[in-house]
Amino acid sequence: MKQKMMLIRLAFAALFILLMTRGALMAWLVLYAVSLVFPLLFGKRIYCMAVCPINTLMLGVVWLRGKLGIKQSAPPTWLNRGVWAWLSLGVTVALFVISRRVLHRTMPVMLLWLLIAALMTLRYHPDVFHDLLCPYGLPQRLLARVSLKSVEGRRAARDYQGFTASVLMANKGKGPGKAGPKKG
Repeated sequence: MKQKMMLIRLAFAALFILLMTRGALMAWLVLYAVSLVFPLLFGKRIYCMAVCPINTLMLGVVWLRGKLGIKQSAPPTWLNRGVWAWLSLGVTVALFVISRRVLHRTMPVMLLWLLIAALMTLRYHPDVFHDLLCPYGLPQRLLARVSLKSVEGRRAARDYQGFTASVLMANKGKGPGKAGPKKG
């Protein structure tokens, strides 16, 4: 199953690159908008788990960090205040709107988030970005909490144990929790 999931992630990453190189990132935004139906209906963050190019890149960065022997640090305390994902969502929307209205083109904000996520993942557990900063995961997480068709999905979203444990379903019972990875 892990191999199939990685193939799916790589296929979506290839699609993202293709759309980006063709200047068609609006199509990716439409794909993201459609993906919001899944957490709303079923409580599952399919986009975050299998589609998001940021997550796919971060998996590679985790592997690279291990090969380079870079130690994982505890997240900075200022990042744990809970406002940063909201702020990043606001900045993302503002940059998108401003670029469309002023520059008359779509600014590739996702590329900025790819760079930030990669740099953060070199130093911190991936959950730090996913849970505390990602502007794309925030709407997914909020919609999962009010899932219309899945009581289990709503419960899982309310009992969230961090991205790795709750969305990727890895390290069941050993998740880093809402505030990011444990120190140590």
